[in-house]
Amino acid sequence: MDKTYSSALDRLGIEPAALKGEVVVVTGSGRGIGREIALLFSLLGASVVIAEISDEGLETEMRIREAGGRALFIRTDVSSKDNVTRLEEKVREAFGPASILINNAILVPVAPVLEMDVDLWDRVMAVNLRGTFLTCKAFLPGMLANQRGTIVNMVSTDAMPQLSAYIASKQGITGFSQSLAAEVGELGVRVVAFAPGFVRTPGLESAADRLAPALGFSRDQFLNMSFHPGYEGAMPVEDAALATAYLVVARADEFHGETANGFDLLEQAGYLKRPVFEAVYVEPSEAPTVPGGERIETLKAAIQLSAQLLKAIEQTETEFNK
Repeated sequence: MDKTYSSALDRLGIEPAALKGEVVVVTGSGRGIGREIALLFSLLGASVVIAEISDEGLETEMRIREAGGRALFIRTDVSSKDNVTRLEEKVREAFGPASILINNAILVPVAPVLEMDVDLWDRVMAVNLRGTFLTCKAFLPGMLANQRGTIVNMVSTDAMPQLSAYIASKQGITGFSQSLAAEVGELGVRVVAFAPGFVRTPGLESAADRLAPALGFSRDQFLNMSFHPGYEGAMPVEDAALATAYLVVARADEFHGETANGFDLLEQAGYLKRPVFEAVYVEPSEAPTVPGGERIETLKAAIQLSAQLLKAIEQTETEFNK
């Protein structure tokens, strides 16, 4: 077992061979979260298919094979019906029917709506939303025939300016996942929409140059934002893969038809500590004075912090009320 993951998996209660005998298809697994999921699932004993449009998929396959795992890179454009049909056939020929499908392939263009080219919008929908539909349609029959399987569709719950196409496609995937889960019902297949969190990926780094200014940050400030006190910045891709593994191995039944959150899963597993908010009373005479020119910015920051605290409290209440 890779030392990078050995202790982490132990903390999550995941056995080293938890996915032995499983056939996993990971789309968009040439880099970032997808690659890390492919590597980790292989370490857990699965046969892994890297469905990737670029040559980076070959590197993922080589890394798995060098570590003693079973892997196959199949160049795939998930927006193409013929490509996805061929993918399913090759998976079956190489390893048998897929039992786990991770839909991670994405396009994330950064552009305001008024500057968004219509062809680019259509391409984002084709890869992100149509691609998820096509892969589910291709691999679901085999899962239903065996009355077992898990489908994890990667989504994002946080809208940001200049990400309209990406967010629209991802929220479409959330609705699609809920609908598909209702269709398969209790037939042994689990369908989960999964929002891993704010993760430091190559895609995020490439988008930062345009996205950071739109949010009023420098590139470094944006990339080092933390959405959880357990991290000094964005979540590492390794932890996003761990959260995905924990979801598939231990929590898929519970989250069937729902949206799981990476931060919440790692908290519930005891891997991350839950944030604790303490109210501090300050006497009026002790309150710091703020120069007039800084008052507006200070007020904005206070409002933003209050909104974040409220969101965190609401999420915590949701978890306790499940």
